[in-house]
Amino acid sequence: MIRKGTDYIKSIKQNQPLVYYEGEIVKDVTEHPAFKIPVSTVAKYYDLHWEEQYKEYLRVYNPDVGEETSISFLRPKNKKDLARLRDGLIKIYDFYKGFFGRSPDYLNVWTMVFYAHAEDYFGKHFGSKFMENAIEIYKEATKRDLFYTHAIVAPMYDRSRPPSQWEDPYIQIGIVEEKPEGVIVRGAAMISTAAPYAEMLWYLPNVRRDTDPRYALYFSIPTNAKGVKFLARRGFQPREGGEFEYPISSRFDESDAILILDNVLIPWDRIIFFKKPDLIEDLMWHTVNLRGWFNWHFVIQHYSRLKFLAGLAMVIAEAAGTSNFINVQEKIGEILIYVALNEAALYASVERAQELPNITRPDPYISIAASHFNMKAVPRANEILRSISGGASIPIPAGIKDFENPDERRLLDKYMAMKGLDALERVKLFNLLWDVIGSEVGMRYEQYDRFSRGDPTIRWAQTYTEVFRDRKNEFIKLVKEIMDQMPNPKT
Repeated sequence: MIRKGTDYIKSIKQNQPLVYYEGEIVKDVTEHPAFKIPVSTVAKYYDLHWEEQYKEYLRVYNPDVGEETSISFLRPKNKKDLARLRDGLIKIYDFYKGFFGRSPDYLNVWTMVFYAHAEDYFGKHFGSKFMENAIEIYKEATKRDLFYTHAIVAPMYDRSRPPSQWEDPYIQIGIVEEKPEGVIVRGAAMISTAAPYAEMLWYLPNVRRDTDPRYALYFSIPTNAKGVKFLARRGFQPREGGEFEYPISSRFDESDAILILDNVLIPWDRIIFFKKPDLIEDLMWHTVNLRGWFNWHFVIQHYSRLKFLAGLAMVIAEAAGTSNFINVQEKIGEILIYVALNEAALYASVERAQELPNITRPDPYISIAASHFNMKAVPRANEILRSISGGASIPIPAGIKDFENPDERRLLDKYMAMKGLDALERVKLFNLLWDVIGSEVGMRYEQYDRFSRGDPTIRWAQTYTEVFRDRKNEFIKLVKEIMDQMPNPKT
């Protein structure tokens, strides 16, 4: 079933998570000022599947479930399927202008990947029951078109010690008790983006930091399950009627929350990974290669963002009459280089895809390297926008009511116009710019772009120590060949 936006809103109203916001439990996330913007955007995601210009990209007959599903659930069996998945996701993120990264499609892809490896990973290492769980969770998600969020990171209590050595070892989510019907877990995780308005949760912790088996648990549960609580951050929604001042915030604000599991029962049929922390390497890097998949998805998001930022830079430069300045051209050219490199990575990752018996996946060397590159490239593009716009980036005036006062409007029309834009269009443009580079939503996205995959220093280092580790000798051989051809001194 492919849902419509109204179906999603009805579902989240009926199955709302327990969300704390400013000291109170939220009664209706669909109407709450801090959440109604992303709820509306998620609804729009579902509605895109029904619009004529998107249907051919976003809807597909899915042979794994025997019905039509969103493209984001499609298991690519060949390069043609993978290219179709890529093109569908690009359509979604072009609509978002590269924002709203925790759209339903993001975790749909994860659920599909787990399904693809139900036998050769989950079944092989954990047994037939866990294999069946991965299969059934996928079928449930596709048939009901569910919206998943996820949580991964342990609270930052004391990074100098592993969580099992903390004063309370259950600050990080861990198994408290095993029972016939499932396991009882307790602890917290951050940052769970979209949790206040998601229907389902994937919990997949980083067990590299602590190999204590109590933490090695991956599972899927409804966000409104008993004992599940979310502590939401302060909302960045604009004031009422703020679409004019905040065109990005009013469309693509996302909510982040801390996940609390207060002695929650996780049924056995919702678990896919259990008490074998040593198998994390095979899930992240090898058989499943989840790291390759989610970084590929990040490249798609940031490719769309960089195209939007390049266009914003061009419009600003042309309106200000600076597009012929060599220093401005250089900076816009830099953003365009980032766009071209991301485009090349997305096409090359499909062309050089790894065709496995159960799935075809994008080339992980290209996907991970490009995603790690964007941890610095996207913030750099924002920096360029700040540079070429200078002091004009500060929106004065900002409000639409300034243009509704006839006396003020005459002043604005005379003094706020630019070479390439009238006053109204100029204020719209610089309101948009400020929302990207200066507002709370803009700065939240920039911080997320830098760190959502981890510390950039660690990720760039991992490109050497882990991503390209298997190809190390290939590169060293190129140097050795020249060295071997160099003459040695005569003895």
